[in-house]
Amino acid sequence: MKKYYIGAFVPEESGGFSVYFPDIPNCVTAGETVDECLEYGEDALRIILQDMAERKLSLPVPSSLEEAKEKVCAYRALDGLNTPENTVYQFFPAPSLDYTPIKITVSLAKSVLEEVDKKAGLAGMTRSGFIAKAAQAYEV
Repeated sequence: MKKYYIGAFVPEESGGFSVYFPDIPNCVTAGETVDECLEYGEDALRIILQDMAERKLSLPVPSSLEEAKEKVCAYRALDGLNTPENTVYQFFPAPSLDYTPIKITVSLAKSVLEEVDKKAGLAGMTRSGFIAKAAQAYEV
């Protein structure tokens, strides 16, 4: 079953929004528009959850909406900030984090494979690890 984490889009007096993920440690971002908040929030959530999964840390259990609201208010109160009534709460799907290795066969040109091996070696990585990281880093 897919997990969803709540992001809180808090309108700031200076303009734009702060985006808090109350269930995810250190997962905060900001944007000028709701569209930016959606994009940046998705990126922040993916990066932190991938890092946690790679380090084999347990992923947090998502809070209910009421629990998330309480956590956001508490975080902001620590910094002496209020949480406006018009704060928007958005559900974000957690990225797929199944890191179970699967053996595959891939055909590459000899020169491309040599380049992969060279770069993987320079990075201190295996061929498979390098290809996986390259795929994760690729922006569509």
